[in-house]
Amino acid sequence: MSLHAVLAAVFSNIARNRRAFVLSSVGLVIGVATLTFFVHLGMGIQAGVLNRIFPVNQIEIEPKTVGIVGLREDVVDRSRLGAALVSELKALPDVTHVFPKLRSKFQARLWGGQALFGYAARTEAFFDGLDASLIAGELANAERDTRAHGDGRLRRPEPCRQDEECRLGEVCDQTTSTCGDIQYWKAFRDHGMAMPCADDDACAHGLTCVAGFCQRACAASACGEGEACVGSDEARVCLQTCASDRECRVGEGCELAPTGTSGVCRRLACTLEIPEDQLAEDPVRAKGRLTTRCANGVDPASPVCEPLPCPGVSYCAPTSLMTAAGHCEHPVPVVLSPVLIELFNNAAATSLNMQKIDGLGAMLGVRFQLHLGDSYFAADLPKERQATKRAEIVGFSQKAMDFGVTLPLPYVEALNARYKGREASEIYDTFILETEGNEDVSELIGAVDDYGLTLARRSEDAQKAGDLLFILTVVFSFISLVILFVAGVNIMHTFLTLVTERRHEIGIMRAVGATRRDIRRLFMTEALMLGLFGGVLGNLVSFGASRVVDWLAETYLAGIPFKPDEFFAYDWRVVVGGVAFACLFCLLGAFIPSQRAARLDPAVVLAS
Repeated sequence: MSLHAVLAAVFSNIARNRRAFVLSSVGLVIGVATLTFFVHLGMGIQAGVLNRIFPVNQIEIEPKTVGIVGLREDVVDRSRLGAALVSELKALPDVTHVFPKLRSKFQARLWGGQALFGYAARTEAFFDGLDASLIAGELANAERDTRAHGDGRLRRPEPCRQDEECRLGEVCDQTTSTCGDIQYWKAFRDHGMAMPCADDDACAHGLTCVAGFCQRACAASACGEGEACVGSDEARVCLQTCASDRECRVGEGCELAPTGTSGVCRRLACTLEIPEDQLAEDPVRAKGRLTTRCANGVDPASPVCEPLPCPGVSYCAPTSLMTAAGHCEHPVPVVLSPVLIELFNNAAATSLNMQKIDGLGAMLGVRFQLHLGDSYFAADLPKERQATKRAEIVGFSQKAMDFGVTLPLPYVEALNARYKGREASEIYDTFILETEGNEDVSELIGAVDDYGLTLARRSEDAQKAGDLLFILTVVFSFISLVILFVAGVNIMHTFLTLVTERRHEIGIMRAVGATRRDIRRLFMTEALMLGLFGGVLGNLVSFGASRVVDWLAETYLAGIPFKPDEFFAYDWRVVVGGVAFACLFCLLGAFIPSQRAARLDPAVVLAS
């Protein structure tokens, strides 16, 4: 029989036995739908949740510890956890980047949130620092997702010259001179601080105590591109060159040379009305006034000088709690863990009768204060050593501290050195290792063991979550295959019944010239069509179910931080595999009935 004749006979048989055909495909549809649904769900959670929270090519390691009389002690000497170890870890095979993390080593408190809660919340401050480049992409994606759920209407960019001319929540882009949304994530970087010192030990690595402040002396290292070595012979430091204030960092001003053609960026000196203003919630009082510039361009000592506040988003940061004099500084950018929002909404807000926070976007741009040297739990430092810094929430990251705030690494290094000495700024706590791909991670875990290091809790959790997801996917896939096997047995029974019902038809076909091979082809082709139908319909059912699940998640889980837009990741290979499995089990189920049909003797069949 030709292929055309076989197909014509198959479609004719299917049309005559529609009910049996549809009932036989039910098991196939359920099996394929279950298989592809859970495989796509596992792939989606892996890509949209686990890999986003715990990138598969990153692991966090920390010193091994042992329990001694109820306490945990490090196995490795902590003095080894410095820049030298970072270089050694970078030299390991397959390691592309090493990102050290450093925790604060001194007492501090924080308070703020007046605009959000109605009153200032106060708590002990725990914070750590990490490299801004590690989470830049994560912060940008999180902020983009947050904005995507807000007002997405397009607006015509308004021309501007300064931020005050833009709408609330917008800033003036100096490159295009138009208003645009504030991109908070870009602020998570080192903006610099005027860090007072008495000697070099109070300065972070690479900095020297010059004229009472930690600076990069020209003698300590060569100045970089775009910098100049300026100052007297005893106090020469590297400063960024500039032609105007716009080329300097926030809180700095361009100090032009006598010729007026070029200059260097210096931090602007300022003063508050009274030292207590640094504790005020009022941002206007916190800006103070510049002591080196006047709005009308006269000498600052002139009685007609019109005072200027610290420019832009900067504020006046005194060197200690006892003085009003200081320098203009950008608020310290901080990143929070989304876990904090959940804990606050589910526990603190209910217990303290406070308003719950409506999503991550509500926290962006919120400012609070860090009171350095003060504590609820430990003895306070002397007042002359205490200081305050204003901070601003610029994003959320799963790599941030669960119960604290995360700063760019240079801030924590500088603060640790100021309050605990240079050594406290050079000994890191954990390290995040990045590899080319996830296949390199297993070997890397074994390699770091020789250094007395082991997986940190976050990475252990990631491994456990990944293993659990894999096990669940395998279990549900196995259940799906069992369903397909049962469907195959049902198909065998159906085809055996069809062989009995169509004995005379098969006998006539044999009598007019059909071979045993033609009979087998007829039944196997019919089984293949059943498999294709069940496989395609099963994939459609799986896709429809996944759309319903995503819609339910979007409706009822909208407030969960870092929830992916879709919980399912579709792969054409899984779709084709589902159809292939359906066809395979159909062919296996039809094999024995086709053999029986081919062995029928036409003389015996037609004579009965």
